[in-house]
Amino acid sequence: MTLSSWKTVHAEYARLTGTPLQATAKRANLDAFIWAAPHLEADVGKQLIDEAALAALQSLAAERGLKDKIRALFAGEIVNVSEHRPALHWALRGNGKGIPAAEGMAREAEKAATFAKKAASGGLGFTVKTILHIGIGGSDLGPRLIWDALRDYTTNGPNIRFVANVDPEDFAEQTTDLDPKTTLVLVVSKSFKTPETASNALLGREWLVKALGETDANNHLAAVSSAPDKAKAWGAAEDRIFPMDESVGGRYSVWSSVGLSLQIALGADVWNRFLKGAAEMDAHFRDTPLESNVPARLAMLDVFRHTEKSGAPTRTVLAYAHRLRKLPDFLQQLEMESNGKNVSDAPGGLIGLTAPITWGSVGTLGQHSFHQLLHQGLRDSSIEFVAALDAGAGDRGRGRALLANAFAQAEGLLGGRSRDAAEKELLAKGMSPEKAKAQSVHMHMEGGRGSTT
Repeated sequence: MTLSSWKTVHAEYARLTGTPLQATAKRANLDAFIWAAPHLEADVGKQLIDEAALAALQSLAAERGLKDKIRALFAGEIVNVSEHRPALHWALRGNGKGIPAAEGMAREAEKAATFAKKAASGGLGFTVKTILHIGIGGSDLGPRLIWDALRDYTTNGPNIRFVANVDPEDFAEQTTDLDPKTTLVLVVSKSFKTPETASNALLGREWLVKALGETDANNHLAAVSSAPDKAKAWGAAEDRIFPMDESVGGRYSVWSSVGLSLQIALGADVWNRFLKGAAEMDAHFRDTPLESNVPARLAMLDVFRHTEKSGAPTRTVLAYAHRLRKLPDFLQQLEMESNGKNVSDAPGGLIGLTAPITWGSVGTLGQHSFHQLLHQGLRDSSIEFVAALDAGAGDRGRGRALLANAFAQAEGLLGGRSRDAAEKELLAKGMSPEKAKAQSVHMHMEGGRGSTT
């Protein structure tokens, strides 16, 4: 049975698709479509959405019990129905008071923090200049993203190298200029038997043994795993094995001991600020009414743009900050690994499409490779421009140029360029009228393409 609110959402989608986006974007109340949350501002004014559609989505969220599901998540109830577990990643970030698992999580966090401080200060018996982080999927993508994003906030910690691919070329490339005497090999694997990670873990140990001998090599090993016996068999000492909580999915695990390499390299201050920022967003999501709850409203917008069978089949994430270059890869797993399943607990099963295909790159690089398809192609995509106000490595002029590029691309997608305007541009450059008319078709951009900034 189709929910009545779904029928209203479908009707609103059909209504808006008959309206040019340029007209919808020229709304009087633009501020109502700029949504603010801790450390985040989202401008959805260039998306195919209006007050009536948002109201329909609010009704859908109410009929599906979204607010109660948010409450259940933060109460530690069973929300992971396929594995019959709670989802407690949020508790890692400091909001876990009152749930049974919180005490154990705090204990393990303290153990990791103590080890991180010891490793960074030479307390392991050698100076750690590099951490070789071995993992794959959720044990790799989150730490890679955060290392790129935050490494400039620290100057005196060790470097991190990442190995994920089972192809030994990856390991060889990452270790070619490393000194085993100053390298800590950290393996992150819940089961410690994922084939790619297990293979690279053996390579890491062999690399150390060859240079240092069996006993000293073990002193350079640490592991994050739910299989401590396997980690010990690999060579890690018991006090250098850190557990992974079964109630924390890999996609959300970077705030756990999976981020141990980050704790060592970034230092306690940066790591704790990272946790604090995530906790503030958790509190916003948990406590804010749906009418002004930014994560919930962005999710509703996703439903509107992607679950309709006539909607956008892809989400393009364009990071206008070099430090966020791994964000599309991280979001790709976060979105597609679970939400891509064709399974639903809604009455009547799936009504529309599941998650979109998520892809993207650094924005200014994409401008010179695939943006032409976004502006002029026939395939629709929901486009997200992600910018950081402090981008540009302290160079304010270049930082402003990055932001200007992002905003200009969003405006270009919306406004487009008519053939007449293109023809006039070419004539102004001295092209003959005949050539300008013929060439203008290649410069024409239809416009009316939505984006979030």
